[in-house]
Amino acid sequence: MLFLWRAGNARALTVWLLAALLPLLAALTASLWGQARAQRALQGYAPAPVVVDIITGKRRYRASLTALDAACLERNLRLEWEGRLSTPPWFIPIDRHSSVIGTLPPSDVVQALSVTGQLRCAAFVSHAKDE
Repeated sequence: MLFLWRAGNARALTVWLLAALLPLLAALTASLWGQARAQRALQGYAPAPVVVDIITGKRRYRASLTALDAACLERNLRLEWEGRLSTPPWFIPIDRHSSVIGTLPPSDVVQALSVTGQLRCAAFVSHAKDE
């Protein structure tokens, strides 16, 4: 820390570099911590396809979903997302009032899948994309 007591341009440059690198170090630390936390959440998770009933309005739809589509459905319901789930041969509408009967992955697992980049949600189409 003696370099901070030196007079002149060297001191200003050192202080500026420390001030510039501190946020970068904090962001890198937070990112690595988030990745480690996500890996811990996924350790006990065994992905498996599920069959669920999705209730939207007065209609009930039965859907057979992959583990990742089930995770996307859990996230979209939690975030009150509105759109459609593409399950050939039809689309299932999803809105903020939709509910699910069946087992979906826990939200901490879904968040971990999202953090690690495994959650793509290609089968879900937002209403905003239709317009």
